[in-house]
Amino acid sequence: MADDTHENPFWHDVLSGRIRKRIWRRRLFRLISPGARERCHLCLAPFDGVAAPLMRAIGRGPWRRNPQYCDKCELLFSECRGGAEVELAVVYADVRGSTQLAAKMRPIEFVALMERFFITATKILTAGGAAIDKMVGDEVVALYLPGLTGDRANYRRTATRAGIELLRATGHADAAGPWLPVGVSVHSGIAFVGSIGTERGTHEFAALGETMNLGARLVAAAGTGELVISDAIWPEVVSEIKAERRSLNLKGIDRPVVAYVARVEHRN
Repeated sequence: MADDTHENPFWHDVLSGRIRKRIWRRRLFRLISPGARERCHLCLAPFDGVAAPLMRAIGRGPWRRNPQYCDKCELLFSECRGGAEVELAVVYADVRGSTQLAAKMRPIEFVALMERFFITATKILTAGGAAIDKMVGDEVVALYLPGLTGDRANYRRTATRAGIELLRATGHADAAGPWLPVGVSVHSGIAFVGSIGTERGTHEFAALGETMNLGARLVAAAGTGELVISDAIWPEVVSEIKAERRSLNLKGIDRPVVAYVARVEHRN
């Protein structure tokens, strides 16, 4: 397989917001079908709901080999390989104790529970303009790129608010407790983002680099109902979120990492 992990000016323009029509297209697709449960992870074209037949007619139905993306975005991945190093915020949402949960349930019940989580997370994260990087196993990863959210000033705050909202939506503010135990992290930095080749010979929208690695380590340190906010994010949200400063010992890092841990307030 050829090495496609090279700097591509096209991706830099897309991710920095210089190609403005892509931002407006995402807003339009979200507007015309706000209740859609399934969407393209990049352009937000709805795959179900009232607008789904129109999307299929204009070539934006689910791509057969990877239904997380539409056919048009698959062409983009194939024709514009490579990516760009850009600033982003990343949200990791991970189910706590999923192995133990699965052991206590019928497989079909566990699948239904995880489907509810993925739908809930996708709806909340994409509402703020995130691109879903992946939904794997018991985890969702969302990218907040200034060029796709259309907000260069507040995308870190938007990512953090989405993390809090996801904890609320999974019941962590309810007196009865969550319907699914979830931990979340939010981090910001530089990552390589674009069309990344896979072992199957396909190309997918993805992000790679130490920023992504640290975000994954931070969510591993999150307890049930906790949002772990990195030191890179904290200065921008300190005025609106109450959190406890912690020094974390993270796997693969030989020094303590400072982070801030927030929890949602319980509803009466």
